[in-house]
Amino acid sequence: MKRKPFQQITITELCEEAAIGRKTFYRNFDVKEDVIDFSLEQLYDQYKQEILGKPGEEQLYHHFVFVKDHAEEFVTLYQNGLYGIVNRRFSALLPQTMPVWSENPVEQEYHSAYIISGITAIERIWLERGFAESVDTVVAIVNKLQEGNRPLC
Repeated sequence: MKRKPFQQITITELCEEAAIGRKTFYRNFDVKEDVIDFSLEQLYDQYKQEILGKPGEEQLYHHFVFVKDHAEEFVTLYQNGLYGIVNRRFSALLPQTMPVWSENPVEQEYHSAYIISGITAIERIWLERGFAESVDTVVAIVNKLQEGNRPLC
């Protein structure tokens, strides 16, 4: 995807690049987007190992360190219009790392969705800005937003 837009890459080209036959490809994947999912699954396994088990107050910092450490992958996906896949993956993964805010599962689900959407929106802005701000600055911004959490209306 660094040499050619994702939408223009063919299954044949993927197979040639990976030195596999088309039968092998289709034995493991249905469509080329599945390759992205597989790659992200491996990346998120690494994410879970690095984030899970960290104290809650450290998780946010390590989350943004992880994103910056993998900036090249995230930028490439973003430039190819595939950042939505990243958001969906993080949205499924982050609730596993988040604290429980409410004993009511419905409230917990809404609260987690609210926090996750904010974090992924901040990631996107940070990415678009070329990771100009330090991890510490981004974490401070998120923490300040959380502290100033006021009613929307």
